[in-house]
Amino acid sequence: MIFFLNLLTITSLFVLFLLLVPTLVVFAYHGQEVSISLDSAEFIPLDEKGNQVNVFANYTVNDPSLLNQKINSVMKVYSTNGTLIKTSSSAEGFVVNQTDSQRHATTITNSTLENVIAVVQYTNLAKTLPLSNPLQVDLNLTKVPAISETESEIAALQ
Repeated sequence: MIFFLNLLTITSLFVLFLLLVPTLVVFAYHGQEVSISLDSAEFIPLDEKGNQVNVFANYTVNDPSLLNQKINSVMKVYSTNGTLIKTSSSAEGFVVNQTDSQRHATTITNSTLENVIAVVQYTNLAKTLPLSNPLQVDLNLTKVPAISETESEIAALQ
């Protein structure tokens, strides 16, 4: 009888283990479901309203369960001393393919900043769990030269 109870206990523990392992693996996988890398980035003047940060990120989905699902992303912009300036994200998220690129943009109203750091990370739709690696980009404000009237002609002969 004791042998039967021990066997029943061992079997129950084994079944419990089998039920918990996939859950633990899923929790350990967060932050690696999507890989992101830099395509391009810029920090450019807009007008008297401020300057714009644009980060174009390439992504690859590593977790097939996310394909054709909506996810989100968060971009935080920091000053060079590490002070958070602005956080932005998509209100509705976006549907992911196997590989693609996504634009992340925000306007910085402090026009005295000439250097910023942008960090983009993909998240679940609710923006509560990371799905990707963070992508950090150091940016310098690009000064746009004034264009004279003759240089502004569209498709002019050189």
